Amino acid sequence: MRSHRTFVFATGAGALLAVAACGTSTPSASSGSSGSGGSSASSASSAGSSGPTLSIVSPATGASVAAPFMLKVSSDETLGPTSTGDDHLHVFIDGSSSYKVMTSDQMKITGLSAGKHTILVTLQHADHSPVGPKATVKVDVTKGSVGRVWLLIIASEPPVTGNGQPAPV
Repeated sequence: MRSHRTFVFATGAGALLAVAACGTSTPSASSGSSGSGGSSASSASSAGSSGPTLSIVSPATGASVAAPFMLKVSSDETLGPTSTGDDHLHVFIDGSSSYKVMTSDQMKITGLSAGKHTILVTLQHADHSPVGPKATVKVDVTKGSVGRVWLLIIASEPPVTGNGQPAPV
């Protein structure tokens, strides 16, 4: 949903000047938490009407997560590929200026090293211009698993104990 400004000027006996703004290019931010721990979220609003919203549903702020993990968001805007004209999200990690595009309400986050990380999600129009809302979550990434590792040892001689005797198997 794009922001629009409508200006109505009227002249006459009372010289009426009416200005109505539908949306704004500068959103006001509200912070809050949701669930256990929650995440910081913001929404655009103006003159009593609410604008687009965005929040991070999972993981909660301060959560310990195993890499890779799923990032889940909630927005009242339709999300989709830029080619459809729908809004999408930009996902920034640790204050980086580069981002990943997120076109649905969830995305697998990969490639993070163990330790504390900050994830910023911003709502964008199809042309990548900002809609306004942003949400942030801080997580502690544990080493995680990279799959199962099987170790097969093939010995040409049977194992022995310290005194040279065959080891029990």
